[in-house]
Amino acid sequence: MKELLKQHNLKITNNRLEILDIIKELDLDATIKNILTKTKIDKSTVYRTIETLLKNNVIETSINHKNELYYQIKEHKHYIKCIKCHDKQEIDICPVETIEKNGFKIISHKIEIDGICNKCTEK
Repeated sequence: MKELLKQHNLKITNNRLEILDIIKELDLDATIKNILTKTKIDKSTVYRTIETLLKNNVIETSINHKNELYYQIKEHKHYIKCIKCHDKQEIDICPVETIEKNGFKIISHKIEIDGICNKCTEK
């Protein structure tokens, strides 16, 4: 996490490191409510830290299977998620690369694909 903060030219603080670790640990359940229950950092500091991490593109928001806003570490990875068991698997392709080859400059993107995994289909 220290390297991630360095890449974004952010000061490495214990609060930032702890919040990033919590976000990574909670994964799809990294809502503000759940983050607050996992730390002793005061509420206003958590909100300010998340705001800083969002503003500097270290983390991003998404909607989870409970239709809640959650935070995730911003990475150039794409996932397919099962809507039944909520399993999440990384996919190896990025269709945005094809778009960029056609001369369109992409600033940012996020691809989320919902489906039903093989285990849930067989049930």
